[in-house]
Formats: sequence, structure tokens, C-alpha cells
Amino acid sequence: MTDVGSLLPKAYYLSAATYVERDGMILLLKRAGGEGTGMWWIPGGAVERDERPEDAARRELLEEAGIAPTGPLRAIGVFPQHVYGAETYCVTYACACDDGDVTVSNEHTAARWIDPVDYRSRYFSDDVIGSLGDPALRQLVTEIRDDLDRYIEWKSLLN
Repeated sequence: MTDVGSLLPKAYYLSAATYVERDGMILLLKRAGGEGTGMWWIPGGAVERDERPEDAARRELLEEAGIAPTGPLRAIGVFPQHVYGAETYCVTYACACDDGDVTVSNEHTAARWIDPVDYRSRYFSDDVIGSLGDPALRQLVTEIRDDLDRYIEWKSLLN
């Protein structure tokens, strides 16, 4: 009898993140510790057991920024990442959050709203990525940039 587990591919964890929109800007949170300490990222985190990625995106947004979507979440993309020693796929969404003040969790030190094109040029240019010494970090930041590009393209199609 064949062991089915030997036929299955390597298992991956899931995470979810959200491009939170308000007045043409997206929300960034500055990491206080762990992977990416000091870096500005969109809100997100691990998908828990028996949780859908979309529900995790909503939960993480509320936990990390104290706000909730005022409309539906729209799927943007999926990209691989290696974080906290695990292989993960991150599912990204976009949503409007027109109401409420941002209150950062203890996982972050600050929040700010930024134009997504400015975010890309400031943190994800070829020069910035090329300056990263660690090949794994360069790969991760490239994957994030590619996802950000999908988001920017999607937004441009709506206008």
C-alpha cells in the first residue's frame, strides 16, 4: 500500500494581508519586532486553523490597526514567502476602511497612510532590492513588490 503522505507536496502555512484604502492611500504599519523589524508593511498575519484567509485578513486588520473594512474584501494575489522559519503563502486583499482612527497594536510602533505608487518607488525599487545583502530577503521583497504591482494595476483598471 502506498503512503499517501509521500505523494503529497510539502505543506505550507498561510498568511493574509490587506491593502487598506482610504482617500487614495494605503495603510502601512511599522514592525516593532520579529521578522522585518522596523520595516513598513501592510497589515496581516497568520491564518489560524479552520479560518479562511479572508476572515484572517479582517481579524488581523482589527487586531493590528483597530479598524474594520467598510466594504467587501477583494482578492489581489498570492505569493510565496519564507518567514519565521516556515514556507508560507500570503493571500492579499484590498478593502476600503473609511471610518475610524488607526490604533496600532504592540506588534507595531507607528502607522501611516501612503500613496501606493510612492510606497513602491520608496521601498521596492530595483536599487533598494539590489542593496539588500541577504538573497532570501531580496527574494521576499521582490515577491512583495510583485504583489504590490498587481494591486496598483488592479486599482488603475478601476479608474
